Amino acid sequence: MDIRLFQILVPLVTLGFAITLILRYKKGEAAIGELVLGLIFWVAITLISIFPDFISVNLAKALGFKSNINAILFFCIGLLFYWQFKLFSLIRKQDRTITQLIRELALKEEDEKQEK
Repeated sequence: MDIRLFQILVPLVTLGFAITLILRYKKGEAAIGELVLGLIFWVAITLISIFPDFISVNLAKALGFKSNINAILFFCIGLLFYWQFKLFSLIRKQDRTITQLIRELALKEEDEKQEK
C-alpha cells in the first residue's frame, strides 16, 4: 500500500477541526448534537482519506455504479442537496420565529402606549 501525501495531511487537518469542535463544545458554543455529527463527519473524512480506494470501490458496489469516482461524486452531490435542504428549512424556521417575535414586540409596545 503506497501512502500518498493527502493520506497524511487530511487526517492531521481533520484532527485540528475535531479538536476545535470539542473545545467549542466545552465552552458551551456548540450543542451535543453538533459535536456528535461533527465528529462523525471528521472521522468519516479521515477514514476516506486513509482508505480511499477501499471505500470508494465498496461505495460504488453498494450504490450500483460501475465507476468508484462516479459513486463518490453522486454521493457527495446527494449530501450537498441534503445539507442545502436542511439549511433552507432552518432559515425558514428562523424567519417565522423572527416574524412572530416582532409581532409580539409590536403588540407589547402598543399595549404599553395605551396604558400611558
